[in-house]
Amino acid sequence: MSVIRNTIKTFHPAYFAMVMSTGIISIASNMLGFTGIAYGLFYLNIAAYAIILTLQLLRVKMFWSNLYSDLSNPKLSLVFFTTVAGTNVLGAQFATIANQPCVAKMFWFFGIFLWTAVSLSTFSILFLKCEQRIELVLHGGWLTATVGTQSVAVLGAILAPKFGCCSSLVMFASFVWWMIGSFLYMILITLIMYRLVFFKVSLEALVPPYWINMGALAITTLAGSILCLNTPLVEGPYTDLLGFTKGFTLFFWSFGTWWIPFLVIIGIWKYVLHKTPFKYSPLYWAMVFPLGMYTACTIKFSQAIKLPFVAHISTYFIYFAYFAWVLIFYHMIRSMIKVACAPPATPVPPQATTGAK
Repeated sequence: MSVIRNTIKTFHPAYFAMVMSTGIISIASNMLGFTGIAYGLFYLNIAAYAIILTLQLLRVKMFWSNLYSDLSNPKLSLVFFTTVAGTNVLGAQFATIANQPCVAKMFWFFGIFLWTAVSLSTFSILFLKCEQRIELVLHGGWLTATVGTQSVAVLGAILAPKFGCCSSLVMFASFVWWMIGSFLYMILITLIMYRLVFFKVSLEALVPPYWINMGALAITTLAGSILCLNTPLVEGPYTDLLGFTKGFTLFFWSFGTWWIPFLVIIGIWKYVLHKTPFKYSPLYWAMVFPLGMYTACTIKFSQAIKLPFVAHISTYFIYFAYFAWVLIFYHMIRSMIKVACAPPATPVPPQATTGAK
């Protein structure tokens, strides 16, 4: 029981990134015709989401002070946007793989609730309480705020044609969230580039969080592409925005593609040249998500701008996503088994802590 209690007490919010990663690779697999893999990951993701959400809710009830401490920690606070993204990505699986728009709508409404709670709480705490220097707290994981915001836009754009008389309102809301997410990216990436260039970054901090630099662009591209594809299906003045939306979607996809070789170089520099040992952390799911998201967004982007040859990138890129997912999943299970099998800590005798008289 002590192991379970300690797991709840120290539960990392980044574990929702596993749901994000598994979900988007499932969706990308379905787009490419790998339906067996898509459904297998879909069912696994339902179980993972139920377990992770339960642990998070138990932490809210049992260890609120620890949760609030994480919310108040500028290094961790914006990572809570993974709860929003995980919820909406699973909803997108219900909409696109299981073809259950009613269930997907419930996830979208819950995702909106989570986005409102997380965005208002985390940014308010940052605005009012953060007094630390930028080089001490800022990292690529802050862009999870963009990912969570864009996930609401993605699922809303997918479901907009299914809302009947409210379709126009849902499409409008999806455009609004897309704009908010895009704004957050432009602001945060400017600060992150400043931090990377002008301040030394430790080996331990590099790689996992900074893959979100590309992942945030990929989900922004996916949101823009789905908005372009589904706008003609909804009544309203949104066709006037198509040219603007396609242009900015191309902008974000191009920038995301530009990031990939730099992230690979950083990985080689850390793990090959400096021989940094790999140690599992839930933050490593932040490396898997961008690979799956880039695969999915490239397919939809090619459809939105009517350039089929661009989609060929995804037919190869999906295998990098599969490899990364299997690798991190293996290390996660191995880490859990190691913790579960670890012998209980030996109590320290009182006399050992008092010291000599």
